[in-house]
Amino acid sequence: METLLWVRAHMVALMVVVFGLIALTTYWPGRKSVVERNASIPLDDDL
Repeated sequence: METLLWVRAHMVALMVVVFGLIALTTYWPGRKSVVERNASIPLDDDL
């Protein structure tokens, strides 16, 4: 129960940390080709 109260009290900070980790892994050097390949998936014409 204490853990749930702590998480509820710090939810915004936890969301900022998660967003930061996602942004960090996305813009990490050397991942440009992977990010560009994944970003072009909706634009590929499979018909």
